[in-house]
Amino acid sequence: MIKVTSPDLMKINNKKQILELIYSEKNIYRAQIAEMTNMSNQTITNLVKELLNEGIVKEVTIENKSKGRNPMALSINNENICSIGVEVSVEKINVGLFDVDGDMLVDRTYKRQDDIGNVLDIVKDLLEQVISYADKKRILGIGISIEGIINSLSGLVIKSKNLGLDGVNILKELEYLGIPVLIKNDVNMLAETDYGKQLLNNYMLIKLDSGIGAALVLDGSLLKSSQTVGEFGHVRIHSIDEPKQCECGQKGCLTTEASITAIEKKSGLFLESFVEQYKSGDSRIRAIIEDVSRYICEPLINIITLLDLERVIFTGKLVNSLGDEFIDSISQYIDRSINSFSSYKDLKILKNVNVIERCAGYVFYDYFLNWREHL
Repeated sequence: MIKVTSPDLMKINNKKQILELIYSEKNIYRAQIAEMTNMSNQTITNLVKELLNEGIVKEVTIENKSKGRNPMALSINNENICSIGVEVSVEKINVGLFDVDGDMLVDRTYKRQDDIGNVLDIVKDLLEQVISYADKKRILGIGISIEGIINSLSGLVIKSKNLGLDGVNILKELEYLGIPVLIKNDVNMLAETDYGKQLLNNYMLIKLDSGIGAALVLDGSLLKSSQTVGEFGHVRIHSIDEPKQCECGQKGCLTTEASITAIEKKSGLFLESFVEQYKSGDSRIRAIIEDVSRYICEPLINIITLLDLERVIFTGKLVNSLGDEFIDSISQYIDRSINSFSSYKDLKILKNVNVIERCAGYVFYDYFLNWREHL
């Protein structure tokens, strides 16, 4: 193991600070970096030279309206670095290669409706196809979103409904690629990449799909644990007259009443037909959704009050399908029940998210802005 000495650590720290500023500020001058970091001009000259040689940074000419030579600014070299985003869900496996500006260079998709296949083998195959499109040295990392309970640090999939990945260590399985891998469950990945857009310190993101999951951002940081934090689908609903058995072993879990799977069972309709009848005003279907809204709000209102949340964000296929009217009914439940002194402001919808773009973007965020976590 290579021992990192204090001078080495200082150099790494300084280099990362410079990269962070170049990434955040776009076209920035060396003099500005010196002013913002208090590093010496010589230190900045040496480290920038290394970054230019590595191809991560490039010099750009900024037009100077006054007389004299145009100054050279520094920018991230979007032509020489990229990242990969991977979405692993019940419906599909999607892999895409993106540049630092968020433009997709190539993608591959495997739809799982007709053939579930071996998910891990499919992920590896799609990754290899996408990696072959670019020089591997250009790829900063791979960001992976998986539906289920994931240990992000170890890479272990603890529980993944209908994916066949339980007990699989994704990080170890993908070591052979020689590219850093970041893995999170689907909802945490969305929360990590949505924070900063909300301009709030305390909020909750809930995904309503074939299952139900959630992520909590408290004091500006994603709440993390090794296993079950955010498993909103497995909170118990005590107002259910006849609680159903959940796959987790308990009865009366929210997912048994408010997930797409539960709604399809209760109505006897696939989601597409269910949504059509809901929007046409069918009284039986609307009664089902009224119950769903109530079941969701029962634990949610307590969480909002307990943690003093400022906002709740809903996403997922059920939300996208039912639209604003469904979310409005939940919002009305909350507004009627929240204390007047609460910090709660509003409820938002996160629609039609490009998951692989978010995953690839998280790689850039982790590399350029989250580097202190890895020192």
